Amino acid sequence: MIFLIQFKNIKYYVSDRLLLSSKEVKLEPGKVIGIVGPNGSGKTTLLNLIAGRIELDNGSLEVQGAVSEISQFIDTETSRSGGEQTKEKIRTAFSEQTTILLADEPTNHLDEDGIKFLKNKMKRYSGTILIVSHNRSFLNDVCQEILAIESSELVLYTGNYDQYLQEKELRKQRQKDLYAQYQNEKSRLEESVAVTMDKSAQTKKAPSRMGNSEARLHKRGKGTIAKATLARQAKTIEKRISQLEKVEKIYEEKPLHIPFAEGNVVHHPILVKGNDLTLSRGNKSLLTQANFEFKTGERTAIIGKNGCGKTTLLEEIMNGNENIEVRQTARFTFLSQSFSELNEQDTIMDTVIEASIYDEQTSRDLLAHLLFKGSAVYKKISVLSGGERTKLVIAMMILSENNCLVLDEPTNHLDIETLEVLESALKAYQGSIIFVSHDDYFVKQVANRVFEFIDGQLVEKRENDSQLNEQLLILELRKTELISQLSLPQSVETKERLEKEFQEVLTAIRMI
Repeated sequence: MIFLIQFKNIKYYVSDRLLLSSKEVKLEPGKVIGIVGPNGSGKTTLLNLIAGRIELDNGSLEVQGAVSEISQFIDTETSRSGGEQTKEKIRTAFSEQTTILLADEPTNHLDEDGIKFLKNKMKRYSGTILIVSHNRSFLNDVCQEILAIESSELVLYTGNYDQYLQEKELRKQRQKDLYAQYQNEKSRLEESVAVTMDKSAQTKKAPSRMGNSEARLHKRGKGTIAKATLARQAKTIEKRISQLEKVEKIYEEKPLHIPFAEGNVVHHPILVKGNDLTLSRGNKSLLTQANFEFKTGERTAIIGKNGCGKTTLLEEIMNGNENIEVRQTARFTFLSQSFSELNEQDTIMDTVIEASIYDEQTSRDLLAHLLFKGSAVYKKISVLSGGERTKLVIAMMILSENNCLVLDEPTNHLDIETLEVLESALKAYQGSIIFVSHDDYFVKQVANRVFEFIDGQLVEKRENDSQLNEQLLILELRKTELISQLSLPQSVETKERLEKEFQEVLTAIRMI
């Protein structure tokens, strides 16, 4: 088979830091491949290497064919929107006669129709497409492979983004099982050494019934021989320990627990209630006599097309409207995209401590979970990126005396790793959350209730009914069983059968 792109034993350094490396990775023609990795892991650098703008320090990279590109940068000096500029880049890239297309965050600035436009162009392209994107739903829809950057190394996975996560989890479980086997064998051998050494120590002592002359003969005779034999046995076992193939322990972060002060609890099942609510902006009608209820303690998502009124509804809830009932004990805090509440000269730690009603350790735990670890908590606000500021403000909101978070597009400018830690932090929060997001993957991960703007009404989506939940529970249990079985030694035939069923279960879960 001809491979359009081949990496072989590559190394690329930034100063003294190894940024990218690989053994042998081959990318087939006609595939759509998503490139994933933490911020700063080298995703855009990898695209630059393939495009030929920079060169490797070691190893070889073979690229067969012409390359076209869709960059993420837009011209801020023009009156054309980011979406219009991105669409023009897409048209240009796909019109060129190339066999490889590189796309760096191509869904940035695109609405739902723009993403459909991009997908249609991709379907008609016969070459290989490599995509860097934080849009996980998009990666699920279009990718056949995922090229992950893991501790600088390129690792190729088969399947879309969700299948990549499942395979990573499967590999992690196998590693945990291997580590347990390694530890058990090491402990068994160490215990054997201890027992043998104890026996050796006992041979030094002559039995108490022996006289002095007999004891001296004992030490020079059988006792000495036995001691030497036991010492050799101990050395042999120690050598076996040193020859064991070392298996690294998988680091697992402890589950995040965020306390919730008793005084913050809203003692009523309904937090916000809309009664015949009518909203408009200028001449545009947004809601017409809409009725809805947002429950206390739930994570409520509001979705809909651009301009339908999602942000306007959040503003009306926050600012007050005679047709919106809000519990008196509800205390809202709003995620501002301007971050005007931040003092540029303060540190992350000082800022959070000032906002928090909890102890310093709780604040540190949440910051660490949001990837502000170690000395990073002493960075000044002035050096933080937009994504880091978003995480910081959400940490302040979670730790404050307020009991309801109101978030308007909290995923803007966040990479996948940050999105995942933000999702788990929001799910650990015990108060209420009302949020607007265009990121349907984020909505599925965080929300337990979803309302959609449809024809002037706010309609609850009831996709997760009891029957679907029951089906999902059964499938998740079977998935866990299969992961456990696949981590054990199996015949080739059995392993193939289990792998096939595992993929079928994953597909069924995705369909739900």
